[in-house]
Amino acid sequence: MTGTCGKARRPNVLSTASFNSIWMQWRAYSGGEMTNWGAHGCDQIQWALGMSHSGPVEVWPVTEGPSGKVSMRYANGVVVRYELERGPLGGAIFVGEKCKIEINRNKFTTNPPDFVKDPPDPAVAKPWEGPGWIARPHLQNWLDCIKTRQRPNADVEIGHRSVTVCHLANIARELGRRLRWDPIREQFVGDDEANAKLTRPRRRGYELPEKV
Repeated sequence: MTGTCGKARRPNVLSTASFNSIWMQWRAYSGGEMTNWGAHGCDQIQWALGMSHSGPVEVWPVTEGPSGKVSMRYANGVVVRYELERGPLGGAIFVGEKCKIEINRNKFTTNPPDFVKDPPDPAVAKPWEGPGWIARPHLQNWLDCIKTRQRPNADVEIGHRSVTVCHLANIARELGRRLRWDPIREQFVGDDEANAKLTRPRRRGYELPEKV
């Protein structure tokens, strides 16, 4: 890059803070924005479909590339399309026979507007605490469950299932073909190449235990 602004060029150096903020873009450490922001949306989609402890049975790339569109089918026939430009960054849009619902991080809208009975009041300081609304802040819910010994709204198993969906999307993009998934065994069906993508070589000292 060249210019004539008369100012000295800054050295092309990344600080530690820069590395900390972009680590999720490194394939060796994460799965890009799909496993970063994508986990938030996938968590809500899984919950809304009643699949918080399960997952899809089929996944396929719709467009090419590491950020291409991906579709997934669940055992009940529901198809989820991951198309970022057509939906909210941290949520999803559900299209049904009688209503369209858009969810996005402690808020939602419906078309027609009066489809949901007793919706949270946006004028209230904490609208997520309205009638029938359970998406209270996860941190407070976690603290409450430490005292009550109840299961949190988004416990570790639910988080595991949500991020699994993100990894399935990335694997389908990488292989560029349709894949069948067994959400019970958590393996691809009859596909050794795809199953090899479920793990990765780890540096010495950071291996996973053989038995958990």
